[in-house]
Amino acid sequence: MRLGRSRRRGQSTTEYILIVVLVAVLSIGIITVFGNQIRDLFRVSTERLGGDTDATLDSGITDSAAGNVRRGLSDIKDSGTP
Repeated sequence: MRLGRSRRRGQSTTEYILIVVLVAVLSIGIITVFGNQIRDLFRVSTERLGGDTDATLDSGITDSAAGNVRRGLSDIKDSGTP
């Protein structure tokens, strides 16, 4: 009886570790793809909280992100680059 419980705990621990690794890999991927946009968003937020009412998002970064998001899977497959 005791051996079965130990195996279940080990299985649960392994599942939790796999979930944590998956979340970490996805987080790294999202930050890699959208890092500049996130950085610009935080920059504008801190400037506005500091009282700068003229702070705006950098349109070059925003337009670049919009172009990347609009690309379809077929575009990526045909170009050979992510």
